[in-house]
Amino acid sequence: MIKRWGLLGLLLLLGCRAERPLAPPATTRTPRPPTNTTTLAPTVEQLAEPTAVAPTSTPDAGQPTATLLPTRTTVPETAASPTPILDAPTVTALNKAERWQNVAEYSFYSESRHEDVLFTVYTPPGYDQTDQRYPVLYFMHGSQGSQILFWNAISREVAAANGDAGAWITQLIESGELPPFIIVAAKDDRGGWTTLSETMATQELIAAVDSNWRTIATRNGRSLAGFSMGAMGATIYPARHPDLYCNTMLLAESGVLDTTNFWVDNQEAVLASGLEVALVVGERDTRGVNATTVMEQTLTDLAIPHQMQVVPNVAHNFGQLYNQMGLWALQFHASCWQK
Repeated sequence: MIKRWGLLGLLLLLGCRAERPLAPPATTRTPRPPTNTTTLAPTVEQLAEPTAVAPTSTPDAGQPTATLLPTRTTVPETAASPTPILDAPTVTALNKAERWQNVAEYSFYSESRHEDVLFTVYTPPGYDQTDQRYPVLYFMHGSQGSQILFWNAISREVAAANGDAGAWITQLIESGELPPFIIVAAKDDRGGWTTLSETMATQELIAAVDSNWRTIATRNGRSLAGFSMGAMGATIYPARHPDLYCNTMLLAESGVLDTTNFWVDNQEAVLASGLEVALVVGERDTRGVNATTVMEQTLTDLAIPHQMQVVPNVAHNFGQLYNQMGLWALQFHASCWQK
């Protein structure tokens, strides 16, 4: 564990290498009580420089995967300003062969975006044999990504997945390391997970999933995560709709937009809801380190509960981030789900 101010000093030093870094937080600010900030232990070998969103190399199968346990807390079920959910759009199953265990592809027509939205759904083992309801993790891809980024990247880069991200999730559930849950990943390459897609992501998609799958349709049954461009959505949507999600994870926040304003403008509602935030960034992701540092300072100043992970030897690559802290990330989400 590294003290927060020591880590911030390290991050700011790294951020100074960027050509146009985001403005770092002022060093004269009075610190609040330290948040849970963790740096994972370095891997044995430094990973090769990755592409932005589509990793192509497979890590050494013998490389260990770190599995830190998050602090589990109880999140209140109250909502500061309830978000109305639209009538559920019709969901169409796509006739494609299953590429990953328990993962299928679907689509629905978005009235707000005026286009078809593609999305993938993972269902846990035993889903078809029970009437049980499950929490849902919603994942948002980065630029040039799609509804299959989560599955492609994990299958290629997470050593424990052995080429099948769906089978890896199933194994974690069957071993008891994770509770049974559903994963939904939609495509938004044109809206960019900004306010342009807010209705689609926070109302239409949720309505489509809750109406067609057995979900726990409350805020304590929903989590949000986004990588790079998707991290903007993981910032904007829960800040503006804290009644919908119990926690959110910003993976490699890119800082394309000044998303800190959403937290400032909605501080009261966020605090009332009990929303929890996790920030994750690769040590070699200079732009992401700069943006994440600014976001961490903002959340600290607003007293919004959060924790932060800096992953050694990783640049801007979702799969490589998950290779080192994927189980921890999923356990963070599960920590606020309704039992």
